[in-house]
Amino acid sequence: MDNNIEPQRKPNYTRRRIKFALAVVALIVTSTLMLTWHDGDTTAALMVEGVYIATALWLIVRFAPRD
Repeated sequence: MDNNIEPQRKPNYTRRRIKFALAVVALIVTSTLMLTWHDGDTTAALMVEGVYIATALWLIVRFAPRD
């Protein structure tokens, strides 16, 4: 039986941290813009903001550095 398992590459933590930081900055910027330019419909803006918060929590769990 031939076990040709490729060696595991070491994760690039610097790139992972940069991607996570960019995702956090983008989330903050877009949510701030949405709350300040919601065009009078506060209920819809808050509902979409809830989706943004859920997305932020998912990003934290999925892409946070694992040291």
